Order: sequence, then C-alpha cells, then structure tokens
Amino acid sequence: MTELSGAPRNRTLRATVAFVVSVCVALVAVNAWLIWKSRSADFRQAAVATTNLTRAVSQQMNAMFSEVGHVIDNLGYELERADITPATLERLQPVLVNQVATIEQIHGLFVYDAAGRWIAHSEPLANPNANNADRAYFIHHRDNASKRWRIGTPIVSRSTGVWIITVSRRIDDAEGRFAGVVLATVRLDHVLRLMGEFDIGERGAIALIEADGTIMARLPFAQEDLGKSIVGSSLYATLSTKRVGTVETRSPVDGVQRLVSFQHLSDHPLLMAVAMAEDDLLHDWKTASIIQSAWILSLCVLIAVAGSRIVALVRLRGRTERSLQQAHGELERANAQLAELARNDGLTGLFNRRHFDQQFDLALRQAARHDHPLGLVMIDVDFFKRYNDLYGHPEGDRCLQQVAAAIRSAVRRPGDIVARYGGEEMVVLLPDTDDAGAVTVAEGIRAAVLALAIPHEGNPLGRVSISAGVAARAVGDHAAGGMGLLKRADMALYAAKAAGRNTVAILHPQGGGAAAAPD
Repeated sequence: MTELSGAPRNRTLRATVAFVVSVCVALVAVNAWLIWKSRSADFRQAAVATTNLTRAVSQQMNAMFSEVGHVIDNLGYELERADITPATLERLQPVLVNQVATIEQIHGLFVYDAAGRWIAHSEPLANPNANNADRAYFIHHRDNASKRWRIGTPIVSRSTGVWIITVSRRIDDAEGRFAGVVLATVRLDHVLRLMGEFDIGERGAIALIEADGTIMARLPFAQEDLGKSIVGSSLYATLSTKRVGTVETRSPVDGVQRLVSFQHLSDHPLLMAVAMAEDDLLHDWKTASIIQSAWILSLCVLIAVAGSRIVALVRLRGRTERSLQQAHGELERANAQLAELARNDGLTGLFNRRHFDQQFDLALRQAARHDHPLGLVMIDVDFFKRYNDLYGHPEGDRCLQQVAAAIRSAVRRPGDIVARYGGEEMVVLLPDTDDAGAVTVAEGIRAAVLALAIPHEGNPLGRVSISAGVAARAVGDHAAGGMGLLKRADMALYAAKAAGRNTVAILHPQGGGAAAAPD
C-alpha cells in the first residue's frame, strides 16, 4: 500500500519541480528571445538611420566635389580654347579670385604650365620661383592623357600651410600635348565641418575614403589617420565588393565595434562610411534589458519560493499519508488475521466448519444452477480416541496436523475445499466432480495418510489410517439438497467404518452403498 501511494506522491513532487523549473526556464527563454528581438529591432532601426545618414553625406560630398570639378573643367576648357598668353592669364586672374570668393568650399585655384610653374592663381602673393612639378597630381596628369578630374589625398598647402584636398585636371595645347594643370584646393577643415554637422553619437565615426582604401578625412579627427590605408581589413573587403551596404564590424582604425553603413559617391572614386558605435546604439537596449531581466529573475525567485512551499506541503502530506497508510496496513493485517482466524482451523490450518458451510451452500447452489456434479468426502481418523489415550492429546494434535497436511497434498485443484468438520473428522468439497471422481480423490487421501506411517498400536494396522464416505450430486438430480448430500456422505462414512476401517465407501441417491477395498 505504501509503495502504491508513494509512487503517485513521488510523481507529484517530480511534476511540481518539473513545472517550477519549466516555468522558470520558459520565462528566461522568452526573456532572452525578447531581448534578442529587441536588439535586432534596434539594429535594424540603426541600420536604416545610418544608411539614410550615409546617403545624405554622400550626396553632399558628391555635390561639393562635382561643383569644384565643374569649375576646373570650365577653366581648363577656356585655357585650351585660347592661347595661353600673358594677356589671357591676366584676364584669368580676377576670375580665379572671384571663383574662390564665390564658392565656399574652394580654398584656392591655380594654373601650372608644363614645367610646373605657377602661371595663374587666386593667391594675393606668390613666390615667383614656386613650382609644383613634384606633386603627385602634377605627375599623374603629365603622364596620363585623360582629362578626368583627379581628387588627391590630403596634403599640406605650400602657400598657406593648411591641410587641403586637391582637385586637378590636365590642360593640353592645340596639338594635344601636355600644357599644364588646373588645380582647385578644398580645405580639409571645411570637409570635416560638413561631416561634423551630422550626429553620429559619442563614439561614432564618419570617414571619406578613396576607392583604394586610403582615408582622406575622418571624424573623430586625428592627423595620423590621414592617408592611412584600411586595405586588408574585413571592412575594406566589404567596401571593395559592394557599392552600398551595412556591416557590423570592428574599426581598423581605433578597434571600436561599430555598425557601418557605406556608399560610393556616384560621380567620384570616393566613398562615405558612417559608423555608429554599438555601445551608443545599445545603451538604451542594455538598460531596458537589465531591468527586464531583473524583473524576470525576481519572478523566477518568487515562483521558486512558491514551488518550494508546494513541495514542502506535498512532502508533509506524504509523511502524513505514510503514517495513515502504515496505520491502515496494520489495521488490514489485523483484519486479515481476524479473517484468517474466522475461516481457518487453528490446529490443522484447514478451513473451519463455518467457512465450509458457507462454501458448501454456495457450491451446491452453483451446481444446481448449472446442473453440474458436486462431490463430497467425509473423513474420519480411525481409532483416534485410542490414539489420544495411548499417546496423549499433544501427540493427538500433532497426528491431526499431519493427517490434514496429507489430505491437502492429495487434493490438488485450486477450487477444492478441505475443512475440519469437527474433532478428528474432516471434509472435502469437490466442485464439478462426479461419484467416480470423488472416490478417486478419497482413495488418494486414504493412501496418502497411510503412507505417513504414523505408529498407532491401537489400530490393527499398527499405523494411523482414515475411513472415508463419499456422496455426489449427479447431473440432472434437481432434488438433491445440501442436507441430503451431507447425510449420504455421513452414512457412507459409517459404512466404511463398518467395513473394517481404512476404507472408502460411497452411498448413491437410491440408497445402495459400496466400499472400496484397501490397497
């Protein structure tokens, strides 16, 4: 009983613990999923914002350099149409000054001849011996017949000493030979000022980069970053294969993890990159995630405490149930013992007369209902009074126990009933057994008892024996009642004793009798 009730209780405990753990795991998992989804949403919004910002900066830079390029295109076209004479250059001088004054981003305009000498410029004063033939842009145009603009890497101006970005174009003479260079300079601080107008966060970055990976301008500004190459970095690997995109990567300049949006300028071999630092992007997300996680953990602790209380109550209930089950088990055992005493004979262990009467009445009614045979064997120990007189009552009791065991061994079917009828008399009830079968069982009992070879000097055989009377309800005999069957078996027993004992006799319903001779 304890095991049967203990299993459901253990299942309840396990189910309670599993429920508490499952709820906590589910809450933590859902919280993690929500945090991750929130992070992804923040990144998507940031990607959209940086992409739009990059597009705006790119358009502004593209327009700025395009305007400067158109100015030097016009100057170069005019110079190539006319002969480059002192008069032409004299007329050109105020034009250059006016252009610089009109266009904000232009810092200076210059015209160099084929030898690199200054032949026209917007500067108020100039060194007559100034020569720019060693500059990279001059060498490029001298050696390259293309008249496309060239935007150069930032350099320090020789005339003003400030950082500038050069925009240059080749000039040819009437015969198509190299005749010089038209140059416009853009102050680097002007470019940085334009870039600084966009909010990129506390640790964000914005950079103007040449197609070959060289940094031309960058915020936050550091002079040592000018001209630095990012070739070989994972960022450049992405920038060099796509015209527009967004990538999450670590900066090759300062090592800060950022979300980088980039776009190549439509008209120039340059690209803009706008990068938002992850710490800036995720600051609000981290704060919200910490608060949310703390709330979820608090809820899990509350559930765990409630679950522990439930487990404690279940365990208390289990201990109470075990106590009740133990008391119930003891009561059942006591009841079983009482039931055993109520239906069993205390000496022989066979069923007692009361239980036999109940079973006999039931068997008789079932035999009559189904018209089945029913056998009955009445047994008596021969000369048992003499045995008690010779050997004493304790030995007589022991003799009855041995005889009872022999009878039980000879009656093998589970449905057969063996009972002590009274004193040394015993009875065997044999359901579904006709007279011939009952005689066979009685003979087996007689032989089993005789085989015990219990000494009995008061018996002519010299050992303990039994006599048996057999009666049976025949199929179709609806008149046979319980008392009639018992009376016939008892009369058959007397017939067996009269025949000399150690004998089995049967009495048929017609009143005739017969006795089986002993072995």
